[in-house]
Amino acid sequence: MITRTIDKWGNSQGIRIPKETLRKIGIESPVGQTVEIDVKGDSLVIHKVDNRSALQKRFENFDVDQYFEKHDSREIDWGKPVGKELF
Repeated sequence: MITRTIDKWGNSQGIRIPKETLRKIGIESPVGQTVEIDVKGDSLVIHKVDNRSALQKRFENFDVDQYFEKHDSREIDWGKPVGKELF
């Protein structure tokens, strides 16, 4: 357990939390990390919130190598340019 002092930060109050304490709850890069703060009796409980986007979550178990083993990944020749294509 650590003891900290509540300080005034602008119009709010803040508590500095050591990085080692944050690591114990799974926060390695604290800047920009979203947390939930719950009040339980006379205590504050801080929970890490998953910051990953929906797209990141959707692809978290995606195996690129396995995908290309099952699916053809060849170039397709669409023919010569017929207009003002840039490529």
